[in-house]
Amino acid sequence: MAKKQNVKFNGVDIVLGGETYVLPPLPIKAFSKGDASAKIQRIQGEFMKMKDEGTVIASQESVSDLVSLVTMALGRNYPQIDEDVVEDGCEDIMTLFSLFQYLISQSEEMNK
Repeated sequence: MAKKQNVKFNGVDIVLGGETYVLPPLPIKAFSKGDASAKIQRIQGEFMKMKDEGTVIASQESVSDLVSLVTMALGRNYPQIDEDVVEDGCEDIMTLFSLFQYLISQSEEMNK
């Protein structure tokens, strides 16, 4: 069963655990009432460090932050979704990184 039917917010189609979802941008409340900005800054800092060191190993905190942000965005269209679906549905860490890059690009587009 496809999960993308009748979504409230537009976004990009993603596949988690064989199911297709629409990943919209992060909600405004993630920034105004949550800690999305701090999580994004922490993740971006770690990405820069990983690039400088030539590694692809992310900290547990960054992976947790990534899962939290993706789950928060998906929750706009799928209120019942939880972090287990995101964690279990991602094929690998690079998939999670790609989802994060999409969330960031969406935020940048909205700020133009």
